[in-house]
Amino acid sequence: MITDDPGTPGDGKFEINLAIAFERRPNETAVDSPAIDINYGVGDRIQLTLQGGPVVLKRREHGLIGGLGGTEAAVKWRFVDNQRTGVTMSMFPRVIFNIARSAARRGLAEDGTRFQIPIQIAKAFTNFDLGFEWGPVASTVGPSEWLYGIIVSVDATKTTALMAELHGSSRTNFSQDELAANFGIREKLNDHCLFIGSLGHELRSPEARAWIGYAGVQLLF
Repeated sequence: MITDDPGTPGDGKFEINLAIAFERRPNETAVDSPAIDINYGVGDRIQLTLQGGPVVLKRREHGLIGGLGGTEAAVKWRFVDNQRTGVTMSMFPRVIFNIARSAARRGLAEDGTRFQIPIQIAKAFTNFDLGFEWGPVASTVGPSEWLYGIIVSVDATKTTALMAELHGSSRTNFSQDELAANFGIREKLNDHCLFIGSLGHELRSPEARAWIGYAGVQLLF
């Protein structure tokens, strides 16, 4: 899912997500193949994150374009973890940049370097969890924005969770906003592997509205 949560892997543990993700607009399709998301726990409340991978882009009446997409480096700090109330809160500052200078020019990544400082808040209820995310986004190219999201996760069975979210971004004056609805499933295959899949669609966008999808595995060790 797009909206982050306050969870961390645990001290000395890895959480690695490997997936195929796509964004389909009327005139082009971009596929992260694969999307790689590596998370490492430092203590019980800190997470180090490195995310990136190759992207393949197909535009109408053009051949395939491939290369490295944007790269994200981040640190999550869960500063509230109240076992009694089920409320957790975290900060997840990150920087998103392009290792390949040609990535933005070729349409494989956004231009410039972006800085995000979102806050995540989650509340655990019986058989379901509710989460929120909000924070500023600053960029070396273009205006600043807000990002925001709300997500609910429902335990369908002991091993299956169903998820739904609304996630978006807007200019700081709340103009030219983007908003997507996304629905997903998380299936525990064993103690060290989960399947995660989602499919969504943009409800509002300055560009042609996109379909978005994700299918992959989460490895825990």
